[in-house]
Amino acid sequence: MSLKYFRAPAFFIVFILLGAGVSAQEIKIYLKTSPIPEALRPFSEPATLSLLATAADGKPLASGWLNLRLQAPRPILFSTDFPLAEGSALAEMRLRLQAGKAEWKYNFPIRGEYHLFVEVLAPDGTQSSKMFAIEVGEHRSKWLTLAAFMLGLFGIGVLAGRIFTHPVSNGPGALRAIFYASIFFAVSSSTAFSQVGEVKPNARLEIDPLSAGKLARIRWILDADGGNAGRGALLSLAITHIEKKMTVFAIDKIPVEGEFSMNFHFVDGAEHRVSARAELPGGRSIRSEQLVSVSGVEPPVAAMLPAMGLFLTVIALGLGVGRWSLRRTTPP
Repeated sequence: MSLKYFRAPAFFIVFILLGAGVSAQEIKIYLKTSPIPEALRPFSEPATLSLLATAADGKPLASGWLNLRLQAPRPILFSTDFPLAEGSALAEMRLRLQAGKAEWKYNFPIRGEYHLFVEVLAPDGTQSSKMFAIEVGEHRSKWLTLAAFMLGLFGIGVLAGRIFTHPVSNGPGALRAIFYASIFFAVSSSTAFSQVGEVKPNARLEIDPLSAGKLARIRWILDADGGNAGRGALLSLAITHIEKKMTVFAIDKIPVEGEFSMNFHFVDGAEHRVSARAELPGGRSIRSEQLVSVSGVEPPVAAMLPAMGLFLTVIALGLGVGRWSLRRTTPP
């Protein structure tokens, strides 16, 4: 299946700025998420995204295609757990409408406002496009952990300020306290090598070399044979994070003619399982699977600077409070 609609970035710029003209009045597009957007959280249970395309009279389109592109948020100040995913394209694919609907599952990796760009192509050539904003909030436990961590840094600063407030050891003491606090900011990354699982006959998976921070092409191909000359099938495809035992993407029983392809962003440098199951005419089914390991990439230093600046500021404030409190309680 061709991804030509996603090879030219100008395609998205045109339909965002100009809309779909007259055709936008003829086709309406609706998005539903389960759970509701207010309950979405990063790397939690995968959300189900459902799109509905209807004609002007409200009746679902009998058939047609959806071109989809999901864009990750870009935090204004503090980075997320996956800096390389910020502001990048996460998924690009084309799905066939069934009674005006298309559905898939996706596990949002980071907090922020995602943009889902949708274009509907009706059989008569009518087109319509729309952009949906999906807000994903951070886990409350992470905010509590951050608050406790900053309170601990402030306490370290206060203690260091009281201990090292002496005429001779002011400078070295403050520097030593900051050095001890900086051990909290160690950053590490790991890389791995790819492993390929056994693929059953008559169908195969082709996956580009994977690297965190880049889109990879995933292609499922059904080989034509006497029992399936038309190459029609209902395809179910899932991507699972093996270490976390978590589904990050899934589509279920979508009609395909011989092949399906998509671009997908593996944001975590870890091992994943890509599995596919095709139901063929006559009750036959074919399963395909690959185990792939995503090469980790060191996040840019710029992504860590705002957080490190905040933490060092908290320590410096603690140092100041510690020095001030000791001088207030020490007689002249």
